[in-house]
Amino acid sequence: MPDTIRQRVVGLIGCPGAGKTTYARRFDPLDGWVHLTLDDLRQALWPPDRQVYWQVRRGGRDRQAQQLLHAVKVAALETALSQGFSVVMADTHLTRAVFEREIDVIGRHGLSTEWKVFDVPWEVLQARNEERGAFDPSHRQPETVLRLAYDAFHAPDAWWRTLPSDQVELIKG
Repeated sequence: MPDTIRQRVVGLIGCPGAGKTTYARRFDPLDGWVHLTLDDLRQALWPPDRQVYWQVRRGGRDRQAQQLLHAVKVAALETALSQGFSVVMADTHLTRAVFEREIDVIGRHGLSTEWKVFDVPWEVLQARNEERGAFDPSHRQPETVLRLAYDAFHAPDAWWRTLPSDQVELIKG
């Protein structure tokens, strides 16, 4: 049942393996929370595992695959908020255009986002990525994707650094 007291949006930003999904489990769907993650949407659109998504992108459909995935997420966000649910989004949030579309949807509903930014060292991300792959190969990110995410996250001009400081909590891992 949707939370009738106060509708909220929590955005979790960080590299794959930073702890976003674990943190998102704090937000119980039975208390009116919808979990929106690109990982889950990838699994739904390109079963049985996420590696298919990367193969599709490398196979000449990079732009189309990204656009479809993000369009589904934005539509789901719009629908969840329209129905009165609170939303937790646990993604890397590397693409400024996606960030802007999400914020636009959230703003149209008169809400702001509580951001949790997960800063985890490279060695820890690599180890967690291997552990995830040993548990379920579909959860292991290609090393190139992990490095891309890490470099983009730590860039001095990373878009998340422009978020209002009163809406951001930095979580060191």
